[in-house]
Amino acid sequence: MVKNLFVFALPEELEVKGKIKKYKPNSIIVSRGDAANGVYFIEEGVVTGLREYTNGNIYNYFELNSTDGIVGLLEIMAGEKKYVATVYAATEVTMRCFKPEVIYQAIMENIQLLREVVNILAKDLYKRSGSDGLMYYMEGIDRVRLFLISKYEKCRNTDYRNGSVYIKTEYQEIADTIGMSIRTVGRNLKKLKEMREIKILYKKIYITEDQYELLKKQMGCLY
Repeated sequence: MVKNLFVFALPEELEVKGKIKKYKPNSIIVSRGDAANGVYFIEEGVVTGLREYTNGNIYNYFELNSTDGIVGLLEIMAGEKKYVATVYAATEVTMRCFKPEVIYQAIMENIQLLREVVNILAKDLYKRSGSDGLMYYMEGIDRVRLFLISKYEKCRNTDYRNGSVYIKTEYQEIADTIGMSIRTVGRNLKKLKEMREIKILYKKIYITEDQYELLKKQMGCLY
């Protein structure tokens, strides 16, 4: 699952070959191990990818939306016949689905597009080589820190209020994403509040720029 290099400015002759599909929240779009018979461009909504570890823990380990998501591109470029991850709709989702051979041919016939694909796949591999599986080894409080840092970076341009960024999330979302019970999430958020790394008001989380830098500092070599 990689960044959307097309930014949905698809050539008209290619766009008409796609089929619009809609998904309700929590519905499965593709399942790990299923035949990779579609490439999905997100037009509206948010999707989440699941990662299952050998010990049985399941984490939400990536999120894609209309500005940065294509599902199935990695599989067709790798020549793999099965999806590597389960992807479900986190919200109501509208996607434009193409047959893999249509997208593959479009990439192979456009050298600039091919270069962009190679660049994006390489960057994705580089990033994951350094971070994949880290959540599995982290202490609980660091899992929460990593989640909050990611959310801050996504929300800081749209939810800045009175010197703080409102972290638009629910305790259940945090628990599902980092593989932890809601009760444990609550305990770790309380610790972070006591250490003045975050602010909590009526169960809503706020982070100032200084607190964001402190959270990153506490994560050490990851930042």
